[in-house]
Amino acid sequence: MDEHSHSDSEHKIDRLLDAIDLVKADKRAEALPILRGLIREDGNFEDAWLWMSLAVDEMDQSIICLDNVLRINPDNVQASTALYHLQQAEYAAYQKRSQIRRYRDFAAVALWLLIGGLLFATILTMASVAMTSA
Repeated sequence: MDEHSHSDSEHKIDRLLDAIDLVKADKRAEALPILRGLIREDGNFEDAWLWMSLAVDEMDQSIICLDNVLRINPDNVQASTALYHLQQAEYAAYQKRSQIRRYRDFAAVALWLLIGGLLFATILTMASVAMTSA
């Protein structure tokens, strides 16, 4: 390794360590541009992808980052464990949304049945009043 590439490598590690410090200090928005730059320079920078998974805001973005870590290194235990937990959380959220949709659909059907019943009762009442007054 020549002196120039060694210097680039050290600079890359320094930037990664800066980003890690920012993530740990809960300054993820400040860490994101650093991590994006590192990944832009080297799409196979495993540690940058791993820390990016912690810096992003959305679960699906974290999953993409962890997928990239595992693409680079299928044996990365941290990434596979984190991905498993995220997928479990995503599945639990999906189950909860499905349950809420079922309740919503049941409530909508019950509401329409109630409205239909009230309309039917109103029509019967009006017909009964009309027949008794005739």
